[in-house]
Amino acid sequence: MCPELDDGRLARTLAHLKAQIAAQGNNLAESNDRGALTYPVEQSLRDPGDDWDRRMHRLLVLSTIPEAPVLARQWRSRDPAGADALLLQIFADIHRAGTAGAALDIDAMVRLCRHAAALVPPDPAPWIALLNCHRMQRAPGAVVQPVWDAVKERDRWNREAHRQMLHYVSPQECGSSALTVQFLDSVTIAAPPAAPVAALSLTHSLARYRRILAAGGIEALTAHRHWNQPHERALVDQALATWPQPGFLTHAAALADLNLLAYVLAKATRLRDAWPVFEAISAVATAWPWELDGDPLRQVQESHRRALRSRGRQTSR
Repeated sequence: MCPELDDGRLARTLAHLKAQIAAQGNNLAESNDRGALTYPVEQSLRDPGDDWDRRMHRLLVLSTIPEAPVLARQWRSRDPAGADALLLQIFADIHRAGTAGAALDIDAMVRLCRHAAALVPPDPAPWIALLNCHRMQRAPGAVVQPVWDAVKERDRWNREAHRQMLHYVSPQECGSSALTVQFLDSVTIAAPPAAPVAALSLTHSLARYRRILAAGGIEALTAHRHWNQPHERALVDQALATWPQPGFLTHAAALADLNLLAYVLAKATRLRDAWPVFEAISAVATAWPWELDGDPLRQVQESHRRALRSRGRQTSR
């Protein structure tokens, strides 16, 4: 399970943090860090330059470690005018609010996002955090649209921003089924085939499949048929024909999208087709979507074994 995926620099940063935090024990909040702990984090966020896709990936991963809020505040105490320290704090607090139910002053967070945007005008990250805040507020479209436009001006095919907007336009939040289809069509028509948003439609399709399962009854028993519908099958077939090819997907979260495709193929009982996707994953598993069915590592290992057996039966014929 590698949240950093194939980002070697980020992996080294996480390993450094783990070792330093273990050495300090439970005294992290009281430690007088002068940069030794946060310096690799600073470098990880600085190195990508204007590669906003890589930078956003690192920011999201770093913000999910349990110690991120403490690290961000220590970093800000040393560098109160630093945009990266502020962004780490913003994303760490948003993550804690979304996963652990931690209290979050949304209005104060909105002000922090706008302050970060003023500090680093070219960076889409503050605007993506602001999108997340507006989702939590269930803000009207008139408020969200300028933020969405600001993201697109800075990074046209930003993966995380599109995932946020996909939630926002859904009927479960502030949109509708029609608005969701309209949004996905606009992305599919305009985006390059290997853009960081390549998995957006498949992500939506999986969400629909999960709602069928959650509904229970006869529909849940036949939920696997969802993947045999012409539109869904074409969606999966197109991904299968291109995504596993070496060098096709090059964005920072490419392995996460390949995990999504492997999961979908397993749910569609297309295990023979899943094998080349597992080969492309190179043993790097992500928590989502495997965690939807239980322990993610166990789920991905079992699906990998089943795909291998299916491949073996094919080659023995």
